[in-house]
Amino acid sequence: MKRILFLTVVLGVALMITFIGFNVNSQERNMQKLNLQTKIGDGKDKEVTPLFDGDRRKIVQITLRNKAILDAHKAAEPITIQCVAGKGLLIVGEEKEEVELKVGVLVTIEPNVVHEIRALSKVSVLLTKFKEK
Repeated sequence: MKRILFLTVVLGVALMITFIGFNVNSQERNMQKLNLQTKIGDGKDKEVTPLFDGDRRKIVQITLRNKAILDAHKAAEPITIQCVAGKGLLIVGEEKEEVELKVGVLVTIEPNVVHEIRALSKVSVLLTKFKEK
């Protein structure tokens, strides 16, 4: 009888540890706090800082200093570009549509659309790339 009670307690504790462990892991996967740099200090002319790389999206902070240019390129997935510090110019598409990048501006860009970013003096943007599963 004592042996059955002991095994029941051990099994119960093992199940609780497993359940709590799954719960903690689930919370870690459901949410992650990211710390953005909202002031542009000294550094390289072009800096790319990875912030998050998940199954469905990737988030990086791109900082350009000294009127640096992120050359024209395309992304295979849809992206968003949000200015978090400084000022810049986003040039989008074959028609070279210009968008002034200043704090609070968020731009969506469809897949395979040419775009480039130019720092007016310095600019920092948050780029989110949406991946297919």
